[in-house]
Amino acid sequence: MRVAWAEFGLLDEAGFGSYEKRALVALAVHGVCDAATLCREADVPTSKIYAAMEKLARLGLIELRRSRPVLYAALPPELLIDRLNAIARERAEAFATASAELRAAFEKLPRRLKSSQARVDLALGAESHVKRHLSRLAGARRRILSYLENGDLAAIHAQREQGFDVLKVLAREREQSGAEHRAIFGFDDRSAPALLTFLRDFAASTRNLTGVRYSGEMGHPFHVVDDDIVILALDHPFIGEGRFASLLVQDAGLAAQLAHGFDQLWQRALKNLREIRAWPTGRKGGPGS
Repeated sequence: MRVAWAEFGLLDEAGFGSYEKRALVALAVHGVCDAATLCREADVPTSKIYAAMEKLARLGLIELRRSRPVLYAALPPELLIDRLNAIARERAEAFATASAELRAAFEKLPRRLKSSQARVDLALGAESHVKRHLSRLAGARRRILSYLENGDLAAIHAQREQGFDVLKVLAREREQSGAEHRAIFGFDDRSAPALLTFLRDFAASTRNLTGVRYSGEMGHPFHVVDDDIVILALDHPFIGEGRFASLLVQDAGLAAQLAHGFDQLWQRALKNLREIRAWPTGRKGGPGS
């Protein structure tokens, strides 16, 4: 069987072993066949084929027909891809849920070197910002303070379209941990319609926030987690997707300064969504103009 295996490299990233990948592709070629055919066509050892096919069947990626011999049937490509996307979402959400336990395990490890220097992590791109940094909010034990602007909304919405709903993960985790999560949404007259659309689309997740307010004082998006971790978002109008990077900084001093600024802004921010609707699109002299 001659196959351009490089075209199926995404299956490796999805966590499938070589035998499982080769058997899945071979089955797609034949449609329906038995284990002996798959061993021959996909170059899979007889001792490995049954475990590989049982895993694929358990994940819902193939159909198993209990006959003699047992036959395996491929799914249509569109159904197969839908199922692979669903598996990826399930794994991402399960990992985010379990991340608190993993964090606790790392924190229990002995430290050979103590340092007062802040620890910094750079995530490049909107996808990495959401999956690598925003997902860290799920591990909050006490509180999260979030100031979000249009770049945040676009990044979060884009990743949900790709199958990863970070706000849904955070809402579920907050229900379990009971951590406080207050959010201020920054807007101006041009971005207010996009904010209203975002709040409508993510209503199921945002209604679980401890408190929500709205501010026309445009600034720089950030998150403070447990008065210890800070996430700073980096945007630029010349970058296609706007959000080109974010910084995760573990520094209690910086977190305290941002938390203080957040509390001051919270007192001045709007409490009622209807006050945002009062700003017409394109109005001059509105917030942020």
